[in-house]
Amino acid sequence: MAFQEEAAYALASWERFDAAISDELLLAITSAFVLVAVADGDLARSEIDRFTALLRAHAKALAPLDIDRVDHLFRDLGGALLSEPTIGRQRALACISAVEGNPVHCELVRSAAEIALAADNRELAAEREVLGEICDAMGIAQR
Repeated sequence: MAFQEEAAYALASWERFDAAISDELLLAITSAFVLVAVADGDLARSEIDRFTALLRAHAKALAPLDIDRVDHLFRDLGGALLSEPTIGRQRALACISAVEGNPVHCELVRSAAEIALAADNRELAAEREVLGEICDAMGIAQR
């Protein structure tokens, strides 16, 4: 894919995400999870499954929630981040920073990022670094 096509795809993916999900917490959780998941340059099936399981486990707290729709958007965002990381990283960190100042939401977002860190049964330095950026965006400490 040419750079302009990759940028257009990434922007369109984020616009679909923003249009489909209005809940600030869900935006932040999804953004954090996908940032960590693609930090190694790949989006593994185990990471997608773990994200979907996380949503299902917290469906009542995130209601109303179309898990299948969010799952599709998650995959789309993963592809967008892999094809054009600069645009995606900026958008994801903006979504994450929106929960700054809400300790409960910050903890949920940090927990989602930590789950993503372990989702493919290996922890890489790049993923740990992204977790630090996520915590910085929320103004909290990394554990």
